[in-house]
Amino acid sequence: MILTRKTACLLFVVLLMVSLPGTGLSARHFSLQPKLTIGWRYDSNYFKEERETGVYSYLVQPGIDLGFQTAKSSIVFDYTLDGYYYDEQDRVPFGRDIDDLIGHTLSLESRTKPSARITLGLDESFYKTNDPVYTDVISNKQVREEYSINRLTPRFLYEFGPRFTAGVRYRRTDLKYDRENEEDSTEHRGIFNLIYHLSGRTSLDLQYQHSEMNYDANLSDYASDQIELILKRQFHHFSFAAGGGYHERDFDDSGIKSIDAFTCRVHIEGQNPPAPAQPRSHVLISAVQDFNMYSDLGDYFEAQRFTLEVGHVFLEKLPVKIRGVYQESNYESVIPIGVADGREDESYGLQASLGFILTDWLTVTAAVGYEERDSNLPGLDYKNDYCLVRLDFTYDVGSK
Repeated sequence: MILTRKTACLLFVVLLMVSLPGTGLSARHFSLQPKLTIGWRYDSNYFKEERETGVYSYLVQPGIDLGFQTAKSSIVFDYTLDGYYYDEQDRVPFGRDIDDLIGHTLSLESRTKPSARITLGLDESFYKTNDPVYTDVISNKQVREEYSINRLTPRFLYEFGPRFTAGVRYRRTDLKYDRENEEDSTEHRGIFNLIYHLSGRTSLDLQYQHSEMNYDANLSDYASDQIELILKRQFHHFSFAAGGGYHERDFDDSGIKSIDAFTCRVHIEGQNPPAPAQPRSHVLISAVQDFNMYSDLGDYFEAQRFTLEVGHVFLEKLPVKIRGVYQESNYESVIPIGVADGREDESYGLQASLGFILTDWLTVTAAVGYEERDSNLPGLDYKNDYCLVRLDFTYDVGSK
């Protein structure tokens, strides 16, 4: 049913863009890029538990990128079929299964301007995977359960003049697990932005979000309200965004206390040569403090997450990238007797990769990495070393 809805949304957007004045096919720019990734990976602790289980993973990812642009509209469509095949090195612990997975990664981003002041958009993303990271950027979960997550986001933007812009978005997120030991959920989120442009490169964004999380079974539903003021600045080689605000979460169950926190975020991104050119060097620095979205057993945490990434292409053939992540997760039990009372985790991650650009359409990459979590509760620590080799093929069959 989800894939059917995706197809309907895609066809609707294409028909809308083609039918708008000034967006005829004669003015179009079209791109088509088939792609294929073949990879191998070894994890020394695949399940991320105190008892380590080594697992080999084999990845096959065929896919396609489509782009369509006119004077007033654009659409970008990206899809990959994710085939994961596993071979355990050690005996799998009791209660843990390693099932081969046929997953999906799909994204759609469309924009159109029916008038000079109005911009309409529709974003869609769908993942079928067993990696918890796609549920939440600051997820602290390590259990590998197969699930699908679908996000649909229509948006409306109105420009009052050279100084003020207002935007509104609605986002529906459906999370469904393949097994009954995890709880499905649906989130409805409304996002409002009022943007004041101090100059052509600097703006202040007042953002308000209201969301309602509905679980299917035992966990308590909740409503969240969050307001933030964000400063954005665009330099020649760098973009900068920093802001903060307040986040409050109220639960439907009268026996569960509300939680609140001050939130903040910093995002610095740069490249040389500047965008939209292909970068030879790039850097990313980000920091965020906020609540996680999903609970396993009625416990939520406030996270402080820091990310640093630097990369450079040497001799026009050798892309090198180093990425480090650090996160503190401070749990706050919202039920009278929480299973994670006083729990505090520290998580670390470091990855280094080296690539070789064989041609414009073929790159081979090797990477090594390390992950660790230290918790003050017993049985929650883990360490994982991993290495991988990947071959990426992308070919432009003819843009016009």
